[in-house]
Amino acid sequence: MGTNISIRRATPTDAFETATVFSAALKSMAFFPNLHTDLEDRDFVRGFIESAETWVALSDGHVIGLACLEGDWLSHLYVDPFRHDRGVGTALLERVKTQRPNGFQLWAFQANVGARRFYERHGCIAAEFTDGSRNEEQLPDMRYVWRQPSPAMSAKL
Repeated sequence: MGTNISIRRATPTDAFETATVFSAALKSMAFFPNLHTDLEDRDFVRGFIESAETWVALSDGHVIGLACLEGDWLSHLYVDPFRHDRGVGTALLERVKTQRPNGFQLWAFQANVGARRFYERHGCIAAEFTDGSRNEEQLPDMRYVWRQPSPAMSAKL
């Protein structure tokens, strides 16, 4: 992994650092339209930290990633772009699987090839493709589903 990370529930005092990671992750995606200011991102992140089950990944006491669960939806999973490929996303996704052992769903943009590979490598299955007309960004997306493998299926692996 290369980085010692810990995962814990986010608190309102994490909002600024978490929003910084959120904004940086969005800005690192060349296909993603710039729709909101950093201040709007901070308000948005503060809102989901207060209203949803949000987890943060930390290294040396600093937020380097986040995962937000709303019911059976993984609504956000972002990692500081400078921390990609170091196990941070995997650690967050493992926490999500622990918190939702009966399964969860998520949306990913079709253009986000790295995220698609990541989710598929971790057992998420593409269940639906859309033209993007229902999301704010107006970008084609896809819905993934993760279900805990059954004991019979695990025995075959």
